Amino acid sequence: MKKTKLRIHTWPEGILRKKCKKVKVVDDNIRQLLDEMHTLMVINDGAGLAANQAGLDISLIVIEAGKNVFKLVNPQITKKEGKLKFTEGCLSFPGMTLDINRSKKIWVNTLNEKGEALELELEGFLAVVFQHEIDHINGVLFIDRASIWQKMKSQAQLKKIREATKNEMSK
Repeated sequence: MKKTKLRIHTWPEGILRKKCKKVKVVDDNIRQLLDEMHTLMVINDGAGLAANQAGLDISLIVIEAGKNVFKLVNPQITKKEGKLKFTEGCLSFPGMTLDINRSKKIWVNTLNEKGEALELELEGFLAVVFQHEIDHINGVLFIDRASIWQKMKSQAQLKKIREATKNEMSK
């Protein structure tokens, strides 16, 4: 696995709240960024990573589940069905997990790393990861989807993450 110049951006860094710009052309530069994002995600033991988590203001996500690796451009959820509650973690909120209500099944329109249009139908864990990452590129964080109770319970943890981020930024 090669190294990457990218790093995980942690809450409350502003890039995490940005609605990412659409990619106009899928070229070698975009493919290289997707590869670097995938490397960064794997190094950090993630299941998914959005471009803004890596400091990039473009609409890209990478997801790995089992043997499936998705490197996607401009993904959009077109339809949702059912409900489930899932305990999620996030690389931008190290060590934190929250119970989040998500759709059980989703449909996504996207481009793959070759620029080909895809329509994906996803269920269960994969649907949850896709929703989490697509939220990211829309500037929505999993903490935004948590209940008031979960947010209150998480205050000490959020303070710790905020302090660690502040310390990292001041280096």
